[in-house]
Amino acid sequence: MSIKVLIIDDDEDDFVIMSHFLSKIQTEEYEVFWCNDYDFAEEEILKGEHDIYLIDHFLGKGEGIEIIEKIRARNILKPMILLTGSSDYSVDEKAMAKGASDFLVKKEVRVDTIERAMRYAIERYHQQRYIRAQEKKYRSLFELSLEPFLVLDEELNISEYNAAFLHVFHDQNTPLDHLKSKAFSELFKYDFDFKALIQQLEKEGFVKGFKTTLLDHDKDVVAILSIAHLPKSGDIEENAYHVAISDLTKIMEQEAELKKAEKMSMSGRMARMIAHEVRNPLTNIRLAVGELSALSDQTEENSDAKLLEQMIERNTIRISDLIDDLLKSARPSELEKVPSDLKTIINAAIDFCQDRVELLNVNLEKDFCNHEIRGEWDPEKLKIALVNIIINSIEAMGETGIPELLITLTEEEESPVIYIRDNGKGMDQDTQINMFDPFFTNRKNGLGLGMTATLNIINMHKGKIVVNSTEGRGTEFKITL
Repeated sequence: MSIKVLIIDDDEDDFVIMSHFLSKIQTEEYEVFWCNDYDFAEEEILKGEHDIYLIDHFLGKGEGIEIIEKIRARNILKPMILLTGSSDYSVDEKAMAKGASDFLVKKEVRVDTIERAMRYAIERYHQQRYIRAQEKKYRSLFELSLEPFLVLDEELNISEYNAAFLHVFHDQNTPLDHLKSKAFSELFKYDFDFKALIQQLEKEGFVKGFKTTLLDHDKDVVAILSIAHLPKSGDIEENAYHVAISDLTKIMEQEAELKKAEKMSMSGRMARMIAHEVRNPLTNIRLAVGELSALSDQTEENSDAKLLEQMIERNTIRISDLIDDLLKSARPSELEKVPSDLKTIINAAIDFCQDRVELLNVNLEKDFCNHEIRGEWDPEKLKIALVNIIINSIEAMGETGIPELLITLTEEEESPVIYIRDNGKGMDQDTQINMFDPFFTNRKNGLGLGMTATLNIINMHKGKIVVNSTEGRGTEFKITL
């Protein structure tokens, strides 16, 4: 297949000479075209019909370097060789700076020199096209990836980021220019994690599978980091680092929900087993007490015996009620869903707890979204779930100087979300993990079934509840429906 060459030269004799040289080349077949007008040269090149261009330096109305500069400004890579009548080094230097593929002095041109210059120029063009194609693939991977990606400079400051990174880590209220040049270390929740990562990077030259906690603008992000080092080279002027961030937060939340569901399922089976095992002897005890009561009625009155019989009967009833509560908490009755307004349900739960709020002088604030949030819910059961959380929060603020409770209703990703935040004593990690288990409680007179029932009600509404708490700083319940 022939190589199409466009010679841009206003001197016909020079065109004929160059055409003659090209016809003598044995290794390739060249199809030669001529443009003798500066005004049409750029237009001819933009048509893209030729493989290589030989451009004269002086073209009457302008210079060949000007044409090369205009074409390169349009991001066109095709090879362009500048031809000149003198061996002026400054012209050579300027031509190469403006994007010329090579520089030839006409009086020094021979068949072998022009063949070599054109062959090298075409080879470099194909290499540039390949590199650009690879860069485009990489850029697409970088920009369109669902995982956050970063490029860091040699000072470990952010120089580039993709859309996924913005989605996870950028606060919409912060200007984007503040993100560039931000120190990579500022993303880390724990300084010792960043130091450990840098030690690994310095030792190995790369980082793979480094688990850490990063800071989003409103929450923590559990992530796996992988970092590749791009050292200085001929094409890379300074050290750079590519960072891939795998967000594990949702996966870990799903795992936690699965474990919670498995634990609740096991708790339910245990509750039914315990109820079955306890009810049988309890029934026998109640029957025996009934018989004793009938016999004592037939004999002389014994006030002490009567008192003991009544005590046994009251406690067997109490045990029976506890078993009923346990079964209800493990498996609540079916939901009675009706079209409901979530604000109304929340307000009903607040009203139910109003006496406790006033008794402890709790500063209760509501922050509800302006629009109405309606859905198919069981208002009574949902109110019970919210009451249990609100009471839990109020009791956690018993020793707080100025108790504050904030209840927020908003929407996130088109789902209703309720936040209940207090500034109470907070919870340790063990309490956060086990607080929804049956009979787990830190209260002296509590049964530990209220939060179990709450979790079951939320689960039955196909929602989820997440607890974030710090000892001494308070607790936040997040309920997503």
